Amino acid sequence: MTRTLTRSFGRKLAVLGLGAAVALTASSLGLAADVKLASGSTWKGDVGAKVRVVFKDLASGKDVTAEGEVVKIDAKSKTVRVKVAEGGKTVEKTIFWSDLRRMETLSADGAGAGAGATASASGAAASKDPAKAADGKKTVFIMPWEGTVGVGARHDEIERIGKEADKIGPGQIIVLEVISPGGLVIEGDRIDETLNAMKKRHRVIAWIKEAISAAAFTSLHCEEIYFQRVGTLGAITMFAGTKSIEGSELDAWVKKVGDVTQEAGRSRWIGEAMVTNAPLLSYDKDENGNIKWYNTLEGKYKLSDEIQNLTLNADTALDCKFSDGTADTPEELLALLHLDKDKVEISKVGYKIHEDWQKNLKTCLEEKAKTIRDINNPGGSDEAAMIGNRIKAIKKLISWWDKCSPCLAYEQPPVPPKEQLEKILKDLQKQMGDIKRQNRG
Repeated sequence: MTRTLTRSFGRKLAVLGLGAAVALTASSLGLAADVKLASGSTWKGDVGAKVRVVFKDLASGKDVTAEGEVVKIDAKSKTVRVKVAEGGKTVEKTIFWSDLRRMETLSADGAGAGAGATASASGAAASKDPAKAADGKKTVFIMPWEGTVGVGARHDEIERIGKEADKIGPGQIIVLEVISPGGLVIEGDRIDETLNAMKKRHRVIAWIKEAISAAAFTSLHCEEIYFQRVGTLGAITMFAGTKSIEGSELDAWVKKVGDVTQEAGRSRWIGEAMVTNAPLLSYDKDENGNIKWYNTLEGKYKLSDEIQNLTLNADTALDCKFSDGTADTPEELLALLHLDKDKVEISKVGYKIHEDWQKNLKTCLEEKAKTIRDINNPGGSDEAAMIGNRIKAIKKLISWWDKCSPCLAYEQPPVPPKEQLEKILKDLQKQMGDIKRQNRG
């Protein structure tokens, strides 16, 4: 993002007519620019910003972490100069953008602000460093997000883990371990709102085992995406009934997915190629590993043609820098996040949130099947007893609507809506009352 100098000069700039006549911007003076990191994410900021950078040291070939002050940003040479303390001295390091693994703005307390940017594209700053646990360790929240989107994998659990992180304070690391074949579009809309809000407060990371369709759409919101070795992500096809959407509805969905992808710091063409067959996608990679994307097949590496929409595996995602790394265990993931496992506590809260909902869902599925059988084949030696057992079963289904509505609404066997069940219950109770009155007469 380029900032004009109105912030510094106020009305004087407008009076001088520099806005259109002269391209005098903070960026042109080396004061501000969008710094593109090797991962494809973007840091936005000004000269003078206090930052933490992780970059590849050309001499050792290893990643180095340093903190200091931005001295200059040169969009033409694609470098950033940072003043850092080294060996008891203050030195200035010029770092090529292509060597930057991470760059984040530090707040006054030294906490970082985002995975690779001071703010998401929505303009919200998010502190990176998690607060420390009681024993001095940093806290990381990992939550498996598993099952059909809208049933097993819901926005509710994402919202819950966000609120748990809020209890410690802003800037927590929240890892969503995505294991989902996709699901409901309506849930995707709620997830979009929930994640956009949560990213303003915390560093949200997707860790992919399976992320198809609506689960891929969810994952694309995250500025950092890591894969497990068997991980897959893509095929974001939307259906209306049994038929995939077409026309203006499809165009709007392609744009939405592209917007979400771009806002998280990636080429929008990647997301668009995941939605439908028409968008093409390929890329080139130079000797420094920099990626150039094409929405054609002119690149050396072809990812998506007109036959099918795009799905990425772990190897391809890493090669094209869509993913930030590959890890099969929490310990491997922590290493990729440059966190010392001995100084980090993985909170059990995320696992408990996942376990509680999965247990509730499993119990509901079992109870639902049994309860439907009791309604269709009620026990009892006479009509009154049979109606009484039906009433008990209907009441049980109504209570499950309150405790686990996705199971009743979307999982087989189908169950009538709560309002319809309440009407059936009322009719059965009336029948029972009539029988009792007849027996008294």
